[in-house]
Amino acid sequence: MAYARGDGEYFIYNTQGEVISPNNQYISPTPAEKPIAQEESGFPGAVSYTAYPDAPPNFSSHHRGWSGSTTSTHISSGKPFLPSSSDSIKKGLPFTTGGSWIPEIIAVSISLGAVGSIMGVLAKFNGHALPEWPYYITLNALIAVLAAVTTATMNISLQNSMSQLKWIRFNESRTRLSEMESFDEASRGTWGAIKLLFTFRGGLLGSFGATISIIVLLLGPFAQQIVTYQMREVESLEGASVSRALNYTGALPGKTSSTGFVPILPLKSAVYNGLFAENGRPAAALAFECQSGNCTWDLYDTLGVCAECVDFTPFIQEYCASGETSGDCGWQVPQGAKLKDSTEVFSMTSQIPTARGDQPHSSIMRLIFMGTEAFDGQPGETKPWARQCQLSACVQTLDTKISNGVLAEKANGTKTNNTVLDNSDLNDGRDHNVYIVGEDGTQYLLGIEAMLSMRGWFSSVFANGSASRSAAAYNRTITDNSVVVNLTVGISSGETFFDSDIVTAFYWNYYEYADGLDRLVSDMATSMTVTFRSFAGAVPVSGRAIYTESYVHVRWGFSIVPIVVVVGAVLFLLATIHQSEKSTTQIWKSSALAMLFHGLDDGAKNHFAHAPSLQEQKAKARATKVQLGESDDGTLLRI
Repeated sequence: MAYARGDGEYFIYNTQGEVISPNNQYISPTPAEKPIAQEESGFPGAVSYTAYPDAPPNFSSHHRGWSGSTTSTHISSGKPFLPSSSDSIKKGLPFTTGGSWIPEIIAVSISLGAVGSIMGVLAKFNGHALPEWPYYITLNALIAVLAAVTTATMNISLQNSMSQLKWIRFNESRTRLSEMESFDEASRGTWGAIKLLFTFRGGLLGSFGATISIIVLLLGPFAQQIVTYQMREVESLEGASVSRALNYTGALPGKTSSTGFVPILPLKSAVYNGLFAENGRPAAALAFECQSGNCTWDLYDTLGVCAECVDFTPFIQEYCASGETSGDCGWQVPQGAKLKDSTEVFSMTSQIPTARGDQPHSSIMRLIFMGTEAFDGQPGETKPWARQCQLSACVQTLDTKISNGVLAEKANGTKTNNTVLDNSDLNDGRDHNVYIVGEDGTQYLLGIEAMLSMRGWFSSVFANGSASRSAAAYNRTITDNSVVVNLTVGISSGETFFDSDIVTAFYWNYYEYADGLDRLVSDMATSMTVTFRSFAGAVPVSGRAIYTESYVHVRWGFSIVPIVVVVGAVLFLLATIHQSEKSTTQIWKSSALAMLFHGLDDGAKNHFAHAPSLQEQKAKARATKVQLGESDDGTLLRI
């Protein structure tokens, strides 16, 4: 028989370590009993007695509140000990105090800040050009980093809140022991959260937390889908310039001209380019600046040359030369142009203003064209027609655009000087220059010398000429300007004699294109205008360069998922904190020590003694309800 004292209570046990009866009376130890030294016991202030120091008993309790955890054996000495009643040792398990919610609050605050940063960055760059950051960092990379921070910090809060929820659940009511594992799995990953959600074991709050844990997987992809990059055109006030002419005075004195002045070579070149280039780009020689390749300008005025054509067919009359019968007659118009007979299939008649002022002051030249075969007629069908085209100095209101590096201009309006002025004496003390006032009141000037140089040169270049298919025409002497060709164009065909290349060009365009004459005269006028705008009187006009850029487009609908997830995590944390305080549950969260120290009591352990395999234990756990409660040994799960 032996006895020992522990926490103010004495126990009597036999040599096998079995307790015979406890009592509260003081029993003096016999001299044979040897006290175990304090330093050997493992507990400060604890003194144990045994009559068998070399054979330590195994204490096995059969009383309520007695468990193996309250009695320990000193492994190194092989001697048992029991704690004393010192104030430094408290009754029950040592792990009774809870933790703090500060880490979770900090984590969820960081996640809120990260989502707020994503929204702020997107709001800042929404509708703006793609930002250029150092080291090729992109907007998507920044969003991905912030989304990763949000996910990581939210998981801290979600996992610990879900872990705390199991302690709340078992503290408030008797619950199947298997749900301990369900909550534990739900706190570890998505699969556990899915099982908890669809088995409805977590209650309303647990299901809410499991839903948030599942939706958090969508945060990263949805955060990436919020921002897209689209293309748009933007305008810049730099890098676009074209010239306009305020005046033109280019002329040289020349004795070969009837007017005493000849055009400068750039103007002659422009006339020939307009007549013979046929590239559809009469303004191609105009210099411009357009760094982006696509530019536009507001409407502006410039001095130039305008072309205008009108139909004279209604005014055609039959014309018979002297001595001819009516059957062999030709046609004429009151303005003086004529076709001698049916063999003269095409004619060009030029009318140059005289110095006496028989035409408006801004008029440069008139050309009257006549023919026997209409463009829309049948081959060989005699269908006379007539058309007049005029070139005049004017002020044009231009709509200029450059698309893919190609200049395109359209005249939205024109103004001319229709006054008639006698220029026979340039030294009469009067100003003979051509002045035209634009829409904005700007006065544009064409020098009289430049006007006379064009009139004088045109009188020789655009000399009257015709195209004929008569035998007499073939026998004519071929001059430097004349040409005989076997021509097939449009409905017109056959060997034809042309007085000049200029006549050939107009004849070709008339039968080749529906608006051939108008187009050729217009091309010549445009080409001359380019010369005006390239001379000394030209000034630059600034436009807008159009660039194609990528810009940030935010689809705010995709931001719902990140916002909902982080707000849900905050609400879940707050609800868990409130529920813990309401149920006075210790804040143990996912602590492994809490699970060890506050596990099953002896009665619950004995319930599973005959279930050696894990599957059998899980089956018993599903059928066993436990609750977290206080016992003599501390807070434990009890059946």
